[in-house]
Amino acid sequence: MHLPVQSESELRALERRYVSRSQVGPLRLRYLKIMGVNALRDGEPRRSLLMQSLAEDARQITDDELDCLLTSEWRSRLTAAWLIGLDHRTQFRDRIGSLLHDGALMKAGAGYAFALARFGQDLDAELLARGLERRLSTPEPFYEQHFVTGALLYLDGQLGTDRAAGILGRSWQQPVTDQQVRERFKGYMKQLCAFADECMLQAPGTPE
Repeated sequence: MHLPVQSESELRALERRYVSRSQVGPLRLRYLKIMGVNALRDGEPRRSLLMQSLAEDARQITDDELDCLLTSEWRSRLTAAWLIGLDHRTQFRDRIGSLLHDGALMKAGAGYAFALARFGQDLDAELLARGLERRLSTPEPFYEQHFVTGALLYLDGQLGTDRAAGILGRSWQQPVTDQQVRERFKGYMKQLCAFADECMLQAPGTPE
């Protein structure tokens, strides 16, 4: 997608501010810190510093800036999805669901799954289920299947539903992850959502 020069310049500035923001530790760029389960790997004081910077930006970034990042490449989309999930920007629910369903860029899908798991409602579980069905029914590689499955299993547990079993018990064009992997990624999603809760307690303006 070609953007006007001014828009490209604005996008690059947003990417420097939010996506490639320098962090403490071996993985110095923010998008690397939140890719996969990397956010769970740091010990103190790196963990607290990461939480502080994520909470600060999740509160400060505007909806227009998030919308701009969601039009860019996977690093920007991953970061935007995380910030959306952290701050419960549920106005992006349908947009996140559509991006997950379309599956245009690999790696960003883990961020979409996190955001929907963080929202935590029946609507979000339904979007995860639709995205999972859509992606499993096509021959294109589904690199984020573990995270989407884990998010749906996590929400099934939270909501008392059983959407994942009805999907994973069927035959698809894509191979379905085995039970051990599913449970591991369900656990990861639970930990990521707990990380997000702890993170946002550090955000300015958060009630005591």
